[in-house]
Amino acid sequence: MTNSSLKLWSFQFSPFAGKVRAALSEKGVDYEILEINPRKRPERLRELNHFNRVPVLEVDGAVLTESAIICDWIEETYPDPALWPEDPAARAEARATAYWIDEQVTKVFFAGMIKKSRGPAEGDPADIVEQLQAKTVRRWPMIEAMLAKHGGPWIAGNQFTYADLGAMPDAVRIPQWVPELAPDPAETPLVAAWFEALRGRPSAAAIEAKGAEVVADDQS
Repeated sequence: MTNSSLKLWSFQFSPFAGKVRAALSEKGVDYEILEINPRKRPERLRELNHFNRVPVLEVDGAVLTESAIICDWIEETYPDPALWPEDPAARAEARATAYWIDEQVTKVFFAGMIKKSRGPAEGDPADIVEQLQAKTVRRWPMIEAMLAKHGGPWIAGNQFTYADLGAMPDAVRIPQWVPELAPDPAETPLVAAWFEALRGRPSAAAIEAKGAEVVADDQS
């Protein structure tokens, strides 16, 4: 599906920009990627989002921020295939799970990777990276129980939803960057299979997608 009016401000390694890219891929929607360098952010990004972060989606002059809000817009604008359950109770549960994955899995893992790359922030304990990585691993038994509850293969059961989509950056990046943190098939086989299934979806290629870099103003 072609929509040349969609412009996504993105960073290849941002998990939340990656989630939006994968969502658009699941819907078959074309879009333009405007790649930023997090260390040299263009002033235009701050004009669009006062938090000065991605993802930001420009839609015919409108500006959408925050990955969950952008995914809601995607779902309302491109309803097929549906990425939320039709049943209201099941949909509410899937939404709650999606939020939990964003907050308790993705943010935790990627915060650890940022601190490993850039160093601890002032006030962080010396072992902050190890703490965040251990916290990530402690999530696998919780997700194992979620998958067992609904019988898999996805978090909500047979239907692939945004709750699964939110974990796609983790499923792709953890084996690449810190394979020792990946779910152990012997201990959490459902999570290991889920991660493998996420990596196997065509939309997983969008996690690696990168656009032409928008040069910061002082570099132009």
